[in-house]
Amino acid sequence: MAEDYIGGKGFGVKMLFDELPEGIDPLGPENKLIFAVGPFTATPIPTSSRYGVFFKSPLTGFLGESYSGGSYAPEIKKAGYDAVMIQGRAQKPTYIHIRDDEVSFKDAASLWGLDTHVTEDAVKQEIGSKKAKVATIGPAGERLVRFACICNDYWRQAGRCGGGAVMGSKNVKAIAIEGSKKIEMADEEGLRAIVLDLLKKVPKDLPLTKNGTLGRVDQQNELGTFPTRYWHEGVSDFYKEFNASAMREKIWVRNKGCFNCTLTCGKYCCIKDGEYAGTEVEGPEYETIYTFGGLCMIPDIKAIAKINDVCDRLGIDTMSGGNVIALMMEAYEAGRLKDGPAVRYGSAKDALRLVEEIAYRRGQGKILSDGIRPAAKALGMEDIAIHVKGLEPAGYDPRGLKGTGLGYAVATRGGCHLRSVAYHYESAGAVDRFATDGKAEFLVMLEDRVAVIDSAIVCVFARDLFFNWEELCEMYEKVTGKKTTREELRMKSDRTITTARRFNIREGLTRADDILPKRFMKEPLPRGPSKGSLITESEMNGMLNEYYALRGWNREGMPPEVRDAL
Repeated sequence: MAEDYIGGKGFGVKMLFDELPEGIDPLGPENKLIFAVGPFTATPIPTSSRYGVFFKSPLTGFLGESYSGGSYAPEIKKAGYDAVMIQGRAQKPTYIHIRDDEVSFKDAASLWGLDTHVTEDAVKQEIGSKKAKVATIGPAGERLVRFACICNDYWRQAGRCGGGAVMGSKNVKAIAIEGSKKIEMADEEGLRAIVLDLLKKVPKDLPLTKNGTLGRVDQQNELGTFPTRYWHEGVSDFYKEFNASAMREKIWVRNKGCFNCTLTCGKYCCIKDGEYAGTEVEGPEYETIYTFGGLCMIPDIKAIAKINDVCDRLGIDTMSGGNVIALMMEAYEAGRLKDGPAVRYGSAKDALRLVEEIAYRRGQGKILSDGIRPAAKALGMEDIAIHVKGLEPAGYDPRGLKGTGLGYAVATRGGCHLRSVAYHYESAGAVDRFATDGKAEFLVMLEDRVAVIDSAIVCVFARDLFFNWEELCEMYEKVTGKKTTREELRMKSDRTITTARRFNIREGLTRADDILPKRFMKEPLPRGPSKGSLITESEMNGMLNEYYALRGWNREGMPPEVRDAL
């Protein structure tokens, strides 16, 4: 399996495909929850701090994958594991303690109901280890909110697709892990030489280090692709109230990085005065700003930081959470919200109330806690709701970034930007963002490299600093002792992507699921630099046909193995 799938994403996808029967309930005991690392994890390679979580998603019904940084992944590797798979269901609330080869299951009754920060501290105290790293769920995961996340290191989340709900369905509150084993490398000295050479080339004034992901706020507004007022506009009139400058001036304390990362894109922030004084958070990240600042139109970096903190503690994905709350704000403005209090655009108070109601499945939050599709149906907003396969897109409006639109459409987990990062190159002007010709070929190239990065497993934000194809090949050889080429790595990534596709087809995926919301194809952006732009149905189908052909799939998006089985 290591030869064919590398690790990380490859392992998670392959294991799910082999282990899960067709059509299982994502919240039933038959689902598997897989934490996977890769050959690069905990080595001297920069950003070797990440793990992936893989499961059948309760939000989409398809393959769920989510990734997190911090310092949890190295402990998995040092304990001697490439993957940890949880199956079945505990009879009562439980937490798992892994110390090298010793695995114990402990009573979590006293932890049930606690927020993620308190749980993390309590578990460390109970097992008597400050060194242990803890992944945990909050009240949202316990109550099976379908976009609940898994949290570690307080402020790091495997946020998307509802992994926290799967963990909660198994009655698992937390997984503590600590290891003492040496990380084996074929040529550690040679690997360190490569790494030192790469580190010397890193610019000292990286925008990512200075501004974190919030540098995207200005950029996307300048392009007219910053999603605003629940996807009606691409420009915010008050983006300067929550951009990187506002963060640094009002709440920033210091930079913070994951294990073995020199980029330190994390921003430890603290609110020192006002209504939210005392709030501490690592963030907000761009995607949290886009949902609550853009879609919900809350013009206040401090308020968004507070919402971020509450989401983290309760275990809610800020991207899905912000999208469903913005949908309810849109429903209220359109007169479709018949019951309960007002839910107003721009109101941090309304958003904070809904975050708590979602986590505890009460009040208006009960309507939203199963995700965008059930919420839209309950609100009579199915014609307005924005999602792909039940997962909301990231903060890059595809009407002005058309290759990004194709990426959203074909992504395994739904409207995902990070499995190709096409948004980065289109936003930077590396390719024509309004063009569709050649975008499928461009996307396949990007997806193949990211699939290797996600399998290795390192940070996609560092892809152009450390992980071009040549560096990936050299590092792979030094770690594993096996020579490889770009073509061989692309073959492994294609195998992983195709296996994920086969999993989804087995769960009912068709070409009709690889499509953008109709609003992106019918409703042009009304103002700004992308004014009048949309992705026509003809453009979408043309890119999709080309993409399928390049992947070796038929016109319905079926790989040869599926066609042969039929």
